[in-house]
Amino acid sequence: MNPGSLNRLAELHRLLGMALIILPSALPAQPILILNAGFESNSITPGAFVVLQPQSWVNHDPGNIINGFNNAVGVIRPSPGTEYFPAGAPELNNAALIFLAGPESTEVGLQQTLSATLQGGRRYRLSAMVGNIASGTSLPGSSGGAGVYFDLDGFPGYRLDLLAGGAIVAADTNSIGASIPEGEFRRVTMVFDCPTNHPRIGQALGVRVVNLKQPGTPAEPNIEVDFDDVQLSAGPIPEAAQLALALNGPAITLTITGTTGATYRVEHSPTLPATNWIALTNLTLNASPANLLDLPSSNPNAAGFYRAVAH
Repeated sequence: MNPGSLNRLAELHRLLGMALIILPSALPAQPILILNAGFESNSITPGAFVVLQPQSWVNHDPGNIINGFNNAVGVIRPSPGTEYFPAGAPELNNAALIFLAGPESTEVGLQQTLSATLQGGRRYRLSAMVGNIASGTSLPGSSGGAGVYFDLDGFPGYRLDLLAGGAIVAADTNSIGASIPEGEFRRVTMVFDCPTNHPRIGQALGVRVVNLKQPGTPAEPNIEVDFDDVQLSAGPIPEAAQLALALNGPAITLTITGTTGATYRVEHSPTLPATNWIALTNLTLNASPANLLDLPSSNPNAAGFYRAVAH
């Protein structure tokens, strides 16, 4: 082996030595009721969008900018094959929209207070489908009438909040925003392990979806974020599982030891602390109780840090 290869392996070994992360394993959780979680309660025309207050949701408007015109919330019903979302809504027919075309840079969201309360020693999993709407022309039944073209290129960023007593206890701030293609939805999921001494234990839980209104450009004005199928569940905080990495000839071997039958998605970051973990496509580990996975060292994700996220 030439000196260059030895140096590369030495550096890789140094990085891998830092990349041992303790992960949670998967255990059953129970859903927590969110009313109108798929925004289906408001009936609108197929292919149209309507400015309205989605049933069971209230506005989060810290800058008081919602005016029903250039800054508005509502519901969209993207029929398959139409411009905004060619594949349609990911769950049934409708999705929520948060449209911010005004000059203000203040965030706006939709939120709901739930009947459940925050409990210590519980794992909360909050997820939603987040949509990056494509530009298009409005159809009959839309607010403002048919035939109006909307330049919706770009993505203004989203945030997903778990609330207790009206305050944020956990949030995902646009971790997958850059990876959502125009005209498509992607699911974002975050996990919060509530300690037994959390100051908001016993207070009402809430969920919030937010358009961050990050600045845009003339080419990509960054106006609208759409949301669908908001889900929240809670269960016991599971026992830990361990992800270990080692060099194995030309490959990197990932070994996970955890609960039998649990499955994990492998994610990578080139640095720590990491703000955006990237899932490695088609790589899933099964704990039974241990499982090996070889990743070629020529893979661009080879050097860096890994974690396994319970499915």
